[in-house]
Amino acid sequence: MARPPLPVGTAGKIRFQKLGKHRVRARVNVRDYDGETREVTRFGPTQAAAERRLKEALRDRTGAPADGEITADTRLRDAAKLWWAEVEDSADHSKQTKEIYERALDRVLAALGGLLMREVDVPTCDRFIKAVRKNHGPSAAKTAKGVLSLLLGMAVRHGALAANPVRDVAKISAGRRSRPRALTVDDETAMLLKVSADEQARELDVPDLVEFLDGTGMRIGEALGVRAEVVDLDAGVLEVNATVARLKGLGTVLQLRPKTEAGWRVIALPDRLVELCRRRMAMSWPHADREITVIGADDETTQRPAWDVGLLFPGLFGGVRNPSNANRDLKEVLGRVDAERFAWVTSHTFRRTVATRLDEAGLSARAIADHLGHAKPSMTQDVYMGRNVASAEAAKILDRRDS
Repeated sequence: MARPPLPVGTAGKIRFQKLGKHRVRARVNVRDYDGETREVTRFGPTQAAAERRLKEALRDRTGAPADGEITADTRLRDAAKLWWAEVEDSADHSKQTKEIYERALDRVLAALGGLLMREVDVPTCDRFIKAVRKNHGPSAAKTAKGVLSLLLGMAVRHGALAANPVRDVAKISAGRRSRPRALTVDDETAMLLKVSADEQARELDVPDLVEFLDGTGMRIGEALGVRAEVVDLDAGVLEVNATVARLKGLGTVLQLRPKTEAGWRVIALPDRLVELCRRRMAMSWPHADREITVIGADDETTQRPAWDVGLLFPGLFGGVRNPSNANRDLKEVLGRVDAERFAWVTSHTFRRTVATRLDEAGLSARAIADHLGHAKPSMTQDVYMGRNVASAEAAKILDRRDS
């Protein structure tokens, strides 16, 4: 009976041959993943040295995956190249999301890149994620966990792992979550009056932005990405289909896709904001000939003059307004007009305020989630309360009541 072949991916018994006083050959047969058996040989001054060099060669001989194949002996950093190529080719992720993934992947590879796939187990993943949580915070840990899970999920599909070990790591603790805080009606009224009366706030173009955020609950990047072409003044609705982001190598850009798929929506505008949009669309902006970077839904990057894009809230020098700078201006203004009352307010406070107003008025969690651009109503309920055209009733509720 013929001797059965070695199992795929394994080596047989090491054989030694003394070639001289200080020269020993160590060799072994290895059955590769293509089914072929090959001999691997190394030399050393002693049998122990030759054996050590041979084992190191066996350890290192599995290089980058060939033809897209990932095995249990593929190094994680090599498998990551295939996964990242899939991400780069995907149209499902925006450039901003890819940039976030890339930073998290760098963190994964720095800690785990040299491991073979079969060495990446639950304890290893758990230690890594806990270390990221300790050193960089829960948000960074969640992102790293997500990227590692996607990468190892690909390894499972290739048969390199029996199961994704990230599924069984400990839950990431975010600490005790503070209760969402929203503005009261009196706070809103006082804030809008004080900001609109502040001369430096007007120089920074903050009053209209505060009014807009307070009346829509949009994310700051979404608000800064609003163009005249997405506003229907006659119907009193606005299509949210873009966001502003700062990207490596490109600077601050207008990205013609929302933050998430659920972020695409059409919302009804309160009457006061219809008039605000009408006024800003009629304004003559300085530096309107400045070119800005626009990333299309297909990730194609183009340069367009600011006048052609028609941003409602452009930067002071005609380009795309940086969300971080806008938040800084907002904090500076609120701290100046009434630090004791408004020092805690950020641009996201207006989202919580809008969610709270709509909740108090009796709108369903689904309707509020649609207005804010959340895929899950639970997100709205858990974090913010203190698809299609969202309820027109929301616009009535959010309109200013002067009485």
